[in-house]
Amino acid sequence: MSALRRTGVALSLLLAGLAYAAPALAQEGQEERAFGAGRRVWMDLSAGGYRIQAGRDDRIVVRWQTDSHSDAREVRVDIDARGSNATIVTRGPRNHFKVVIELPARTDLTVRLTAGDLRIREITGSKDISSWAGDIDIEVGRPEEYRSVEAAVTAGDLSAPAFRVSKGGLFRSFSWRGNGRYDLTVRLTAGDLRLRQ
Repeated sequence: MSALRRTGVALSLLLAGLAYAAPALAQEGQEERAFGAGRRVWMDLSAGGYRIQAGRDDRIVVRWQTDSHSDAREVRVDIDARGSNATIVTRGPRNHFKVVIELPARTDLTVRLTAGDLRIREITGSKDISSWAGDIDIEVGRPEEYRSVEAAVTAGDLSAPAFRVSKGGLFRSFSWRGNGRYDLTVRLTAGDLRLRQ
């Protein structure tokens, strides 16, 4: 075999090895539906990292990212928006599933999360949130906007500076009553819960 051919074979093997060792490229997707402000959204979310935040006042937008093409094939995102109610259901891979959900800023929320981290930002309205495991961090706004607040953590820390509450350990909870129009209920089995202003 000539030196040139040997060099070519070696280069091909090297490139093939690099291609095999290279990390998979992130895969992204998006779904959206028309939906107005002042309505209710119910969510059934599989395990993952979620950020729910204010977006446009005339639609729901769900964007997601996975680490590989094979993981992307496991993703299912369904948005059903009818009248004053919408349902969002997600299914994804066990690991490295990241989702951003944008809603009208004034939206009532019900969220059922299997496990993972959840962040809620700049959403005004009543909220009913529960998760088995992970951290929950909710921007609640002004305390005076709420009529009732019920929060409970079975194992983990409960920090609610917006309501001057901080507890750690097992079976932590608190109740709060006000003169506002919104209700807030949060239940977390294992993890840390933070209600920030």
